Amino acid sequence: MRKFASAVVLLLAGCASPGTAEDFTWSIEAPKTADKGAEFTFVVRALSAAGQMVDGVKIRYQTVWPGGSPNPLRHRGRTGEPVKVHARVLPGPATILVLSENREGMEVKVAETTFEVK
Repeated sequence: MRKFASAVVLLLAGCASPGTAEDFTWSIEAPKTADKGAEFTFVVRALSAAGQMVDGVKIRYQTVWPGGSPNPLRHRGRTGEPVKVHARVLPGPATILVLSENREGMEVKVAETTFEVK
């Protein structure tokens, strides 16, 4: 029984979240422009209060495209992992919104950036 309890503690420790939305300063590294239909990459960064980058924080992101749906799809990701996206074919401003869980378990907006589809 003691071995089982130790294994459970280790599993739970490995699954622990590195923090919640309030624990970090958030940013998005993304290009300022993207060509229509071209692939581009962005990375969401979480900076701890100690000034260290924290990778692996769960996020959800959505891209609001020119002429797109008023309810864009939400995609899963993690901080520090590059995300590859293909720009839509309509020119105009597009916005990337990033959400993360707060201490109450609710998704809140933590970062936003706008770029131009040309």
